[in-house]
Amino acid sequence: MAHQLGFAPAIDPDEVERVAALEGTAIRVEPYNHEATRDTIRHYAWGIGDDNPLWCDPAVAAKGPYGDLLAPPTFLYSVFDGAIGAGLAGVQPVYAGTSWRFFQRVHRGDELEVESRFGKVRELSGRTASQMLLQQAISTYSSRGHVVAEAVAETFRLPRRGADGQGLAYEARDEHVYSEAEIQGIARQALSEYRRGAEPIDLASLTVGQAVPEVVKGPIDRITMTAYYAGCIGSPGYKACELAWAYRDYALRDPSRLPTNYDPSYFAETVLPSLGHQDADVAREIGMPNAYDNGPQRCGWFGHAVTNWMGDYAFLSKLSIRLRRPDIFGDTVWVGGSVTDFRADGERGVVGLELRARNQLGEEVATGSAEVHCWADGRPTPVIPPAKD
Repeated sequence: MAHQLGFAPAIDPDEVERVAALEGTAIRVEPYNHEATRDTIRHYAWGIGDDNPLWCDPAVAAKGPYGDLLAPPTFLYSVFDGAIGAGLAGVQPVYAGTSWRFFQRVHRGDELEVESRFGKVRELSGRTASQMLLQQAISTYSSRGHVVAEAVAETFRLPRRGADGQGLAYEARDEHVYSEAEIQGIARQALSEYRRGAEPIDLASLTVGQAVPEVVKGPIDRITMTAYYAGCIGSPGYKACELAWAYRDYALRDPSRLPTNYDPSYFAETVLPSLGHQDADVAREIGMPNAYDNGPQRCGWFGHAVTNWMGDYAFLSKLSIRLRRPDIFGDTVWVGGSVTDFRADGERGVVGLELRARNQLGEEVATGSAEVHCWADGRPTPVIPPAKD
């Protein structure tokens, strides 16, 4: 094995019991972004390939319904993504998805806080691993004394692939090779991406099955990952030079200085397991088919498709994503969906969406759902919960 990552041959039942006992206790979070500035918003939006003027162009946004820049709803991943790797040293965390409830838009200048606690732990078995756990992080995001959003994030915990082939075991797969015509087709679709913009949703014009136009992401490569991490760092283990050595030293000598959503052993490893998102050798040692995408990154692509479809005046109230299999370097992913239901609720319209993502092989790599609120007069009214005590 080229990188000699830490390895647990199986999930220890005693460790499962210890991790399950964390339910309800606070997670010590290390936020990446604390404030929604012009640059942090743009870096995140560009990191998911979304150049919507409402997020990225102050002059256009100033003439829009809010008078200034907004952040994409999934910008909150850049505050804390809810990924969990607590306990279970040598057992790989793999992001499984998130269920979001949004209450307010995030505006430029908002300072953001997050409180998170450990949720339930469930034991599962599946096609890619005979033994695995699902860990939850339950997070509340606030700004200006109001709750902005709540999220339940889930992470699979899977034994890494062992010499006997047990543990996480995706079949190795090389990067996809496209014809020139296929590449040109991807480019045409990317350059003609649908965006509703300032046109309000007309509830009377909706039909069940109406398409949410797809966004196209890819082919995925190291630049794709680098651009995403510039806006949303991923794990708190992503540290450069002296900081990387410092966090490794904290893991060995003073774990109380580390965030607790990951086990100290994660920070102590000479090769950070998250390098599998950039390095094929690390990815395959873990048990992945090749260097692969980031889970919250793909969830952000779903948010991009929905906000393109709903436009500037509607409000995304719920977004739930379940990741089915990894996307690897060379893959292209199409994310879209369809209308499942819609109804009037007083002056407000409520629209349900079914979402899905597929790759160039026709495989379904993620599924989801969303709820969008809209107003016939285009009124940009947010949903605001009570202020925090």
